[in-house]
Amino acid sequence: MSKAGHLFSIPNTLTVARLLAVLPVICLFRLGHGPAAAGLFIVAMLTDCIDGWYAKRYGQETPLGLYLDPVVDKIVILALLYELANAGYINWAVPHLLLTRELLQNAVRAAASRRGQVIGANWMGKTKAVLQTVLVSWGLTLPTVGGGLLEKGLGPAAWIVLGISWWFFVVFAARNKHLFR
Repeated sequence: MSKAGHLFSIPNTLTVARLLAVLPVICLFRLGHGPAAAGLFIVAMLTDCIDGWYAKRYGQETPLGLYLDPVVDKIVILALLYELANAGYINWAVPHLLLTRELLQNAVRAAASRRGQVIGANWMGKTKAVLQTVLVSWGLTLPTVGGGLLEKGLGPAAWIVLGISWWFFVVFAARNKHLFR
């Protein structure tokens, strides 16, 4: 980590911008501009790829960024899943159960942190993020593209993504079982 890193580094600014994008995405969605909402959401989520790469490449990793980045990702995804549940596109249980999963995963990470360990992202976390991004993008476009198979398929897809997310947590917890002793 760069000791010269500061609060307003480019990666931290991108992370905060991703968080701030939630409100316009929700507004666009509620106004019936689904593709615009989905497009802005996808751009926001792409900043997640850029900020991590940039921080490593240019020595701008900061303790704030290390913790803020994954929390912002969870807030963005969960806020929009709750929005999709509010619109009736997915079952309310999906965002509730995903929130539960994320809190449990953060508890494991906190236990590791107390032991001086940092548990970084891996392919499962990145796969989960991509699946959730696809799911949210799909749901955001529904007001514009309409029902049919797209709308009928979103609910089952949400349960599948939730199941995969939980499976990845079980594997994550098993790999870090030493933290529970």
